[in-house]
Amino acid sequence: MVDIDYKLNIINCMRCETLSKMPVLFLMIISCGVPPKERALTILREGIKDKSEIVQVNAAKALIEVGDKEGYEVIYKILKSESKDARVAALVALYSLKENQFSPLILKLTGDSDPLVKAEAYHLITLSNDTAYYQVLLQGINDRIARIRRYSYQGLGNFRDIKNIVGGLRDPDPLVRIIAAKTLGLLGNKEAKNFIKNEMDYKNPNIEIWSQALLALGELKDTSAIPYIKELFTDTPYELRIAAAEALLLLNDKTGVEVLISALQSPDPFVRTRAVETIEKFPLPDFYEPLKEACRDEYINVSISAINALVKYQKKENLKLFAELLSASNPLVRIAAASAYLRSL
Repeated sequence: MVDIDYKLNIINCMRCETLSKMPVLFLMIISCGVPPKERALTILREGIKDKSEIVQVNAAKALIEVGDKEGYEVIYKILKSESKDARVAALVALYSLKENQFSPLILKLTGDSDPLVKAEAYHLITLSNDTAYYQVLLQGINDRIARIRRYSYQGLGNFRDIKNIVGGLRDPDPLVRIIAAKTLGLLGNKEAKNFIKNEMDYKNPNIEIWSQALLALGELKDTSAIPYIKELFTDTPYELRIAAAEALLLLNDKTGVEVLISALQSPDPFVRTRAVETIEKFPLPDFYEPLKEACRDEYINVSISAINALVKYQKKENLKLFAELLSASNPLVRIAAASAYLRSL
């Protein structure tokens, strides 16, 4: 089975290439002598009317971020779209907005025929403790898609359903077992940390398994893991080093800060994206200058994440930068900049 995250990355790359070639006449029109605040609002208002549903979703999300609830209407309308890419984008946007209210439409999408849509619907309901989602989470622990089983065990943690979560420790997929163990650990199980460590095969290390295990140990505040996490900064792939750096930051250890900064200079756009997404979670002064450079990255996922990070950490200080990025060639970058600018006023 093709990994869902990988498929999402491929979809995003295709979107980015297509959107970067869109005509810039509209951009030229709004840039002539219009104050930045008005330009930013125009970008978002025009964005929710764009012919691309991906642009609509991003503009709607940005409107919500600046306090305009109309964005929710746009997103929920797109959740009914025939385009699976649009439905996925809408679900991802709601997850980013931490939407945790029950919705019959979201519940329906947990049974969608497309695995990407279905998985993102399950991902979203992990944020909620509404009992209306409980039964679908129970169904999800038996789903054929491992990612859905992972989200289901995670979601059952909101209901403290230890009996059913324990069953995840016997799942055939190691990533599901790690998530089940982490969920139990967050509910107070003292043995969860050791279970996760035992999933890390030192003879035949798997990058994805080790990455998830490290992050789980970080979330469980296992400080005893710090020494061997640090050892992973030597002669290991960037993906694992970035996970190690994030795990250490979760444990209040800044040893991996330089690793993340150097990863932003990688020629691999996926490494840069993973690095900036990690940096976005931790407001450290060391990251401010590298993030400013990353805002202009040619790969828009990096640029957008960098903008989102800076607006969390240094809004007023980067108001000018956000204003300049309102003239970016890519509509999604312009939308991110517009949101950042308006949130910085």
